Order: sequence, then C-alpha cells, then structure tokens
Amino acid sequence: YLANKALWDEYFFSSLSPQPSKVELFGGTARTAKQVADDFFFGDGTRLLPNRRMVAYKNDLDQTKLNTLFTQANAFSNGLADKIASHLLVSGAFNVNSTSVEAWKVLFSSLRGKPVAYYVSGKTPLESVSPKMTPVNSGMLPNAKPIPTADISSPNQPADQWKTGRELTDEEIEQLAEAMVRQVKLRGPFLSLSEFVNRRLDASNTNDMALKGALQAALDDPSVSINAPFRTPGRMLDSEVTGINFAFPAAANGPIAYGSQPYVDQADVLRGLAEQLTPRGDTFVIRTYGDSLDVNGKVVARAWCEAIVQRTPEYIDPADESHLKSVDLQSEANKNFGRMFQITGFRWLNANEI
Repeated sequence: YLANKALWDEYFFSSLSPQPSKVELFGGTARTAKQVADDFFFGDGTRLLPNRRMVAYKNDLDQTKLNTLFTQANAFSNGLADKIASHLLVSGAFNVNSTSVEAWKVLFSSLRGKPVAYYVSGKTPLESVSPKMTPVNSGMLPNAKPIPTADISSPNQPADQWKTGRELTDEEIEQLAEAMVRQVKLRGPFLSLSEFVNRRLDASNTNDMALKGALQAALDDPSVSINAPFRTPGRMLDSEVTGINFAFPAAANGPIAYGSQPYVDQADVLRGLAEQLTPRGDTFVIRTYGDSLDVNGKVVARAWCEAIVQRTPEYIDPADESHLKSVDLQSEANKNFGRMFQITGFRWLNANEI
C-alpha cells in the first residue's frame, strides 16, 4: 500500500536516463543521460525519449540552464526531478476519474496493433504485431509471441502461454471499460493515483473495496471475460478449504494463476498506460454565451463560443520558479492564483452544437 503511494504520487520518472549501447532497443548507440536530454530538448526532433508521451516544454530552458541542472544529477539534490518536470508535458494525459465508457475504451485500446518485442535466442529481440489486438505488458521481455484469449482455454496449453503476455480483443476491452466506469462511480473521485491503484484500508476486512483496487476489481468483474478461463472450478484458491491461516482470508482467495504470465492483473494493464494517467485534468473545454437585448429586454441576438484552456507549469508571477511546490512560494499572487493558463483553441459555435 505504501509502496504504491511512494511510486505513484511521490516519484517522477522522465525516462531521461543513460542508454547503453549493449541494449539493442536503444539502437546500439551509447548515450549518457545528459546527451539524451540535449538531443531531446535541442536536437532535430527525431531523438525522442523512451517514454514517447513526454513532450519538451522549454519555456525558459536554454543550454546553459540544462547544463546547470545536470551538474546536480549525481546527487539528485535541490529538487532536480521537479526542475526537469517543469520542462516536460504529457501528451494525451488521461483522468482516471472519467465516467465515460468510450474514453476508457480509447485508453485501454491505445496500444492496439503496436509491436511487441520478445526474445527467443540470439542477440536481437524479435517483434510481433497483431493489427486487430491490444497487447498487455507482461512486465518482462517475453520469450514468445503474445497469446490471445482464444488460445488459453486449456489449463496448460499452449505451453507458450506461461512465458509470454496476452492480447485482448475489442470485445474484452469494451467489457473492461464498462466495468471500470462502474468502479469509478462506486469508489471515486480519486484524489491521487495511489488512491486509484490501492485497495481501501478497512480494519474490519468486510468491505469489498478493501480486497483490491478499482482496476483489479474491474478485471475480476464476472462480466469481463479476460481472465474467465482461470476462474473455473479447480483453478481457484479458497482459504477455508486449504486451511491456511491468512491475516485477511478473503484477499487471498481467487485464481491460482494470479501473477502468472497469461493471467491479466492490474499491474499488467498499468505498465503500458501508467505514464499518461492523472487524477486531475490540466486541459479544459469552457463554453459560454451572450445575449444582445433591445430596450424592452427582448433577446435580438445570441452567440456561443468555446475555448480550450491549458494550465502551464509557470506561475502567474515569475518571481517564483515553476518547479517550486506551493508550500515554497514567496509571491502572494502565486499563492492565491497558482499557475498560468493559456488559451490553446477558440471557436464560435452554432446553436445546433449546444
């Protein structure tokens, strides 16, 4: 529980890291973290970060300032992670408090048709692509192509299922999205990512929400067929039957295959989507309208408009640097009003769009 809190809400992973030449996935050219940062922020735009969701936001960042930041890299002191974060944006961030089935479907299927690296022998990983399936990250470099649901109805066949990950169909994605929305409505709003990931603490151990987090509960929903082959009689653990004295017996019950390669759990789904999740939005659609009245108060004209507004890293008052936390602010304006907003889009609307 505390590990999730630390990892999801207290750490930031930019993927600005050294890329050793011996890792073929990096293209065979060794680069230090500083070289990766130089190429990313000031290169020709072709050298992206391993986390492709990261977008450069240079604002006041120049080569001199970047060099200064990396003099602190070995010690990771003086708020280095926060300083780097103030120059990065996340492309396509997804709010976990969404109650839109369609939005969750888009998120869960966002890796549809993407290549999956797997290793059989030799030096270079192979690549598998299924255009109509969505791969699930198994947490390690698999030793076989991903296995679709239709191939795992037998307990032990095919044998490759135990050394690779899974591929999900569009129907399974839709089932999961519908179950996910039910969990958000039941448990939300989530005030942090760890609250979304974690189970609810309940000393009585009687609350169903104390058993697992929202995403795991959605995966275990009886209407979701992703793990159905592992929920059959003979493939489930029952602590009462085994006689094992667990501190929280209900939490121990479930499929025996839990944690294995072909069983899709919450961690498997999160590995491929974690970098774009957020408990709040930073981009907003604002609509408004105005009336023109004659001397008698009758409406003679009406107009509607829509603006897309984005919160940026900079504070209203530049006296405080953008990486500072709210508790460290000196400017009263920044304490009261926070960070700047930019209008990134604007259009007039027709009456039939309202």
